[in-house]
Amino acid sequence: MTARHPPLRGAIPAAVGAVAASRVARLVWENEVGGLTYELGAGPDRCFVKWTPAVSGIDLGKEAARLVWAAPFIPVPRLLSHGRDEAGSWIVTAALPGQNAAAPRWKADPQTAVAAIGEGLRAMHGALPVPSCPFSWSAEDRLAEILHSDTAI
Repeated sequence: MTARHPPLRGAIPAAVGAVAASRVARLVWENEVGGLTYELGAGPDRCFVKWTPAVSGIDLGKEAARLVWAAPFIPVPRLLSHGRDEAGSWIVTAALPGQNAAAPRWKADPQTAVAAIGEGLRAMHGALPVPSCPFSWSAEDRLAEILHSDTAI
């Protein structure tokens, strides 16, 4: 996924608007398949809503399951809720301290950002109990999922 500058216009998905209620939804990320991440609120009530359109073929329910599984072992955003409708799927997570790696400060210092991301990924994979992981990312399993999905080509 690549970060792009948030669009200056465009409707907020209905599911995001429902979660936001009276809070301002600030777009902080957009990926190339139309996935959007919004920051809601500030302070201790700050949270994020990640939404992806149904046509993307991405089911954020799977990401929600991975967050719940990983939470006892590593710091991950606390899952507040998740859902899906005909337009797409979404997850709502509590905020973690830190900055987005695509923030201007880190874009200006990519060497430090990339090294920190690599160290974080290594620490994450070292802390998770890989032998008992219920999720697969093997090429065979991913291909089987594509071939049996509603979005197969």
